Amino acid sequence: MRTAKLDFLILIIVLSAAVALTAKDPADYPLRVELLGNNWHSYRPYPYREPTSFRYRVTGRGNVEDGPTLHAVDFTYDCAMHVPLTVPNETYLAKWKKPQLQLEVLVPVNGKEGKYETCEMQTTDREGVYLKTGQGLIEVSQEDYKARKAPPETSAVPPTQSATVSKLSVTSNPDNAEIEVDGELMGTTPSVLDLSVGEHTIVLRKTGYKLWQRRMKVVTGEIKLNGDLEPENPQ
Repeated sequence: MRTAKLDFLILIIVLSAAVALTAKDPADYPLRVELLGNNWHSYRPYPYREPTSFRYRVTGRGNVEDGPTLHAVDFTYDCAMHVPLTVPNETYLAKWKKPQLQLEVLVPVNGKEGKYETCEMQTTDREGVYLKTGQGLIEVSQEDYKARKAPPETSAVPPTQSATVSKLSVTSNPDNAEIEVDGELMGTTPSVLDLSVGEHTIVLRKTGYKLWQRRMKVVTGEIKLNGDLEPENPQ
């Protein structure tokens, strides 16, 4: 039987979480962070807490824009939510907790405009810059990066973000399924994802249910996708 003291402590924890969710000011986060590739796994810390008590251990690579400089970083984190990889022309806001060693990244809460969560990442600086290519993620020197980004002699109108990025609304029955896109964890259902135009493999995973998978061609605009998950051991 729960005591009044335990109920009071639970109330304090809930109120503290609510304050943490709303008290973040983007103006306090001067850095811009790209997350370009990662490896991850989810786990449930003991003691288990329902309904969602998963945490995510992630290692990955990205870039940090700190004023006029852009440099590659290797990162790790262990957070209560998964931070999706960034899409072209988008970044996360962040600030240094420990310069060049620990970042606090501001993550928008899906479906709650103006509200954020934070995830602390341990970082290791690199000398170059990470780039996504047809051969995967590579590190190039600062000089090579500047040469690649230099404007061509004959200017052309660059493609707009709306022409290269699509919004994919992913839902499932039941909710809280992990969403993988091309093998990378992007969050849990329901979520709205920004994906580059082209073919992608969408996978939904949830404990106690069969894996759900769909290969689809993503076009510009807004797309809805729902996965009906089948129990592994139907009654």
